[in-house]
This record gives sequence, C-alpha cells and structure tokens, in this order.
Amino acid sequence: MKPILIVSNGHGEDTIGVALGKALAALGYGVEAVPLVGRGLAYEEAGFAVWGPRKEMPSGGFALQSPKALWADLRSGWFSMSLAHYRAVRWVARQALATLVVGDIYALLVGGLLGRRPLFLVQCRSTLRALGRPYSVTERLLMRRAMRVYPREPEGEAWLRARGVGQAVWLGNPMLDAVGEGSFGVPPPYLLLLPGSRQDAYESLPKMLEAARLLGDLGLKPVVAWAGLPLEPLPLLGWRLEATGERQGVTHRLCHPDGTIAYLARGLLKSLLLGSRVAVSTSGTAAEQAAGYGVPLVGFPTSGPQYTRAFAEGQKRLLGAALLLVEPSPSAIAQGVRRFLFSPKMQAQARSDGRAAMGEPGAAQRIALDLHRFLM
Repeated sequence: MKPILIVSNGHGEDTIGVALGKALAALGYGVEAVPLVGRGLAYEEAGFAVWGPRKEMPSGGFALQSPKALWADLRSGWFSMSLAHYRAVRWVARQALATLVVGDIYALLVGGLLGRRPLFLVQCRSTLRALGRPYSVTERLLMRRAMRVYPREPEGEAWLRARGVGQAVWLGNPMLDAVGEGSFGVPPPYLLLLPGSRQDAYESLPKMLEAARLLGDLGLKPVVAWAGLPLEPLPLLGWRLEATGERQGVTHRLCHPDGTIAYLARGLLKSLLLGSRVAVSTSGTAAEQAAGYGVPLVGFPTSGPQYTRAFAEGQKRLLGAALLLVEPSPSAIAQGVRRFLFSPKMQAQARSDGRAAMGEPGAAQRIALDLHRFLM
C-alpha cells in the first residue's frame, strides 16, 4: 500500500506523529515522515522511514521569536536546509496516499502546498484556552484545503466551524498517546525533571539538578526525561556523567559527591509519569502530557528559545493549577516542589485542571480511524 506522509515541525509534534503513525500502521498503512525541526529521532526509533535533512537549528524551531534567533538560524544554513525539506516532501508525496500534517501554520503551509492530497491536519499546538484567538486568517484559509482538521480541544472545533472551517472535528488530544511504554527499571517515587527538547535544556537542567539536591530529604528519585539533545554541551559542575550503555530506559547516571544520583532516561515516559509525585519542567509537550496524567508541575522561565516567560505564562493559562511558576533559582524550584507535596488541596486541584485541559487518552486511535474512513 502507498504510504501516508507525515509532516511535523517540533520534537513534541514528532512524538505525536509517531503515536498517529503507529495507529495508522495498525490499520495496515505504511508511514513515512519529513520532520521540519530537529533530527526526527522519534520516527527513527519507531521504525518509520525519515526523509530530509536531520539537523538541529540554534532556535530549535522558534526562529520567529526574535531577530537574534532568526539570524542564528540563517547563519547555520536554515535556507538550504528548508529547500531540502521541501524537496523531500515533494519526493515522498509522489508515491504517497495522503498527507498528515502535525503542527502549526508552517507545517501546514509546507504539507498543504507540497504534500499529496487528501490533506489532514492535527493542530496540537494552538489553544483557545491559552491564546483566546489562536488561528490567524491565513492559517484558517490553509485549513480549508484539508479534508479534516483535528484541533486539540473541543472549543477549537466550535471556534473554527464558526469561522468557515467546517471540516474541523475534535476527537481528543493525541498528546496523551505519545508516551513511550515499558518497564523503567528504577522503582518510584520519582522527582521528574523535564528540561525540554530545545537549547533551554542546557540552561535549565543544571538548576533542576541543584534543586533535586535540596530536596534529598523527601525520598524522591530524580529522573531526567532527556529528549535526545547532545550531552557534550551540558554544563555539569560537580556532577559526574556515567553512561550505562543502554539506548532506552536509563542511558546515563548523574552522580554528585554528596551522594545524590539522578537517572537520565530516554523513552518510557508513561512509566515515569505514573511513578512521579511532581515534575519540574521547562518543556512544552512533555509538561502538558504530565499534567494530563495528573502530575503537578513546577516551571520556571529560561532565556529561550522556547520556555521564555511569555511561553511559560501561556502554558500556565492552559494548565491552570497544574502548573506552578517560580523564579529560575534552585531554592525557588525546591520551595515550589515542597508546596505541592505538602498540600493535598494543591495536588487535587492540579490533577483536576490538568485533566480538564488535556482530555482522555485514545485520541490517536480515534483520529486514525476517522482518517481511514476517508481513504477506504
């Protein structure tokens, strides 16, 4: 059977693309992917064919947030890389059955203009709850080219339908299905550290680790959900990084002379979420997945490119009491964690708000079945 082409633009979008790809593969479809941001490791690890350049840009996909970020990407070859992406989309589209876009307006523009129709869109980033008016006129015009548009929340369906996108339908949020399963090997409870998949991680993880040292009396095992960034640039003053030789699960241990051990993990996020009492986060998708699984979050702003103060405040509007924002210092982070752990009322409200914002698991299968109806 001809494959379905998935076009996505971000690490979180890639993991959602993998969840959708697995659901489509279970229905008998082939899946091939062109990730427009980053190296597409999630697709590769899932066994899907990945096309186009596999390069990390300095902005991590947030080039339009500032002139400095845009210039850094341009100097690093963004223009030639993007042309190669476009060629890859057109090449795969020639033999594809349909195009599934997972992402925002840029992915929709590329997939919609260069991909193979019919076109389907999973809009997993924009949210009325955080932005109020998430979709521009241009984006809505592009959406009208799609056979189906799957927004991330029920309010999105009504909002889009009222503005001329009649093919919008809400079937749930596939973010909650984009979590790797399997046995982690380190018994809970965990203090989950989510530094994110962009360059912010190199700034935020050292602060998270120092906060974990301040929380040593709580009996929580610090576990870093690492998104696959190179470890060489990570500043680890006082910590020793030990490789375990594993590709999934615990790939490294971070050891401090005071006896603190933090486990650096790849994949198996569901096991981590189910075993975590609280998470410290400067991430996008992973934070929202944690909130959906009822894990309270302590977040703090970075200098970017992703988890700036504005981004953090937008995520707070989305997640409500599930996210507590603090200042970017180890002591403030540790204090925020203690506030959650010693307040059953805060924990209960965090679970309620997180699940209200994220919905229930199973959306990837529902979307795949809906898409299948149009391709039969």
